[in-house]
Amino acid sequence: MLDKIRHTIQSLVLKIKLKRHTREIAMSSMNAAKTVGVVCLVDKETNWNEIKKVIKEFQEKGAKVEVMGVFYGNVKPLWYIETLNVTLCTDKELGLTQIPTGMHVREFLSREFDVLINFSIKEDFAPFYLAALSKARFKIALDSDKNRNHFDMLLKLEDINMEEYQKQLIHYLSKINI
Repeated sequence: MLDKIRHTIQSLVLKIKLKRHTREIAMSSMNAAKTVGVVCLVDKETNWNEIKKVIKEFQEKGAKVEVMGVFYGNVKPLWYIETLNVTLCTDKELGLTQIPTGMHVREFLSREFDVLINFSIKEDFAPFYLAALSKARFKIALDSDKNRNHFDMLLKLEDINMEEYQKQLIHYLSKINI
């Protein structure tokens, strides 16, 4: 019952915010991107390590990368280390409705990244909400019915896992010539 009410509230809030949402759309590549936003669910150490590989690739190309991670809980995992470019949205910022709020969320959503990557491989509302409302010029996510209206590049994977996602992402972004 609570999940159904939460889902209804989430859908309504997102729908209202998307009506007022505007952004400039422009394709980007691995080499052209100067600012990169990453949205992810911080749930498993192996997934986090794959995400860090993509972050490192962009940083080696000179891009400034900013990460907004979502973590369900209040005690951060021992393997997770927060740095200046990584912010973790915990239960405190999610509240009962699981809608991300707070100063860091507002700052992240106000930035116009060249590229935004939604690293969520599950149908999870909080990372989707952050990515859908981002003002990024070029948004990337896994292919799904839910993502088709909000992202510019969708990756279709036969075996959905974080390692394959990061490999395909780097491969295709490296092939774009801008």
